[in-house]
Amino acid sequence: MRLSLPCPPPKLAAVIGGGGKTTLLFKLGQQLAASGAAVLLTTTTHLAWPPPSDVAFCAPSAPEELAAAARPGTLVLAGYPAESEKMVGLSPKFLVAARKSFGHVLCEADGSRRLPLKWHRADEPCIPAGTDLLIQVAGLSALDRPAAEVLHRHELSGLPPAHRIAEEDIARLMLRAFAHCGVSCPALALLNQADTPQLRARGEAIARVLRANGYPAATGMLREDVIGCWF
Repeated sequence: MRLSLPCPPPKLAAVIGGGGKTTLLFKLGQQLAASGAAVLLTTTTHLAWPPPSDVAFCAPSAPEELAAAARPGTLVLAGYPAESEKMVGLSPKFLVAARKSFGHVLCEADGSRRLPLKWHRADEPCIPAGTDLLIQVAGLSALDRPAAEVLHRHELSGLPPAHRIAEEDIARLMLRAFAHCGVSCPALALLNQADTPQLRARGEAIARVLRANGYPAATGMLREDVIGCWF
């Protein structure tokens, strides 16, 4: 089942949290490009490198070079290779140019060190100016596991390292992140890694809390070869 976005789809969407951000970024980009749009993927932090072989890559030296890569039905990843199998993204100047050239820009705006949950510092996440949709992801694989193993920056959260993550912890983390971001654009949540009926039910319990607080929320699963979502 296709993951639903607001209609019309956002011009600039930022993805934050943990537990599937990069996979979601590429899956949404592929869907939007399949509809005929020119789609740009980038980051304001770091992104895994190298990219999938079926994604065009651009390391622009000038905004005009980036604009030339914007073609209908094309998915382009833009940034610059860095150390430790990572790439860094575009400068704010280039992002402004990208919004003029591409139909959609999808930006990974957070880092979680591959952990399913994230506690944000005061200077995080790094959401680009002009974002018109914020998507927060959390991984249900964190449930019943110690906070120190599944929560990035757990030492700032107040949770003991051995605390076993429960549904209410994930709901609290996600609500805090939405409030912490301070953005006025629409925001929605994806409870990812619902790989079993039991995890799907537990994710839906979290989603109900988020919806009760005004945030559309879905429970689903994202993998390299499949995208599923239940609203």
